[in-house]
Amino acid sequence: MYMRMCDKMMLRSLMLIAVVGSTVARPEPPRSYGPPATSYGVPAPQYGPPQQPIVHKHVYVHVPPPDNEPPAPAKQIYVPPPQKHYKIVFIKAPTPPTPTAPVIPVQPQNEEKTLVYVLVKKPDEQPDIVIPTPAPTQPSKPEKQEGYPDAVPPAPQYGAPASAPSPSYGAP
Repeated sequence: MYMRMCDKMMLRSLMLIAVVGSTVARPEPPRSYGPPATSYGVPAPQYGPPQQPIVHKHVYVHVPPPDNEPPAPAKQIYVPPPQKHYKIVFIKAPTPPTPTAPVIPVQPQNEEKTLVYVLVKKPDEQPDIVIPTPAPTQPSKPEKQEGYPDAVPPAPQYGAPASAPSPSYGAP
């Protein structure tokens, strides 16, 4: 902040010098007006109208060196912390009556039954089955025919087993 102030002062000083310098540096008007002088003297070193003198102006500006002191810290403004206010109100309500369980009567059960009757006509009794048996005949002696060998009884490995079935197999 101090440097900004210094810069502003320096800028103002330079502007003042520029205004003063431009005012002083303007050409001066001639001192007298009238007919030209009639006396002629030593010839001028140049020919032509008289020339204005060249004016040199030297302007010096002194600016003090910057202070090595640190700028003073800004004054701390105390701001109190925000506050919150709570208002708590308790209201006692009247006591409700003690609840009692309602008495509900036992609901009667509806009794329903369904009876199913199947009517079937009893069939007539069937007569007994009679199987006719042929009349017994006298066995005849077998005839021998040529070209056929005599009948041989079957081998023992064929036919019913020689022992009773094993109990480990169970019923079929």
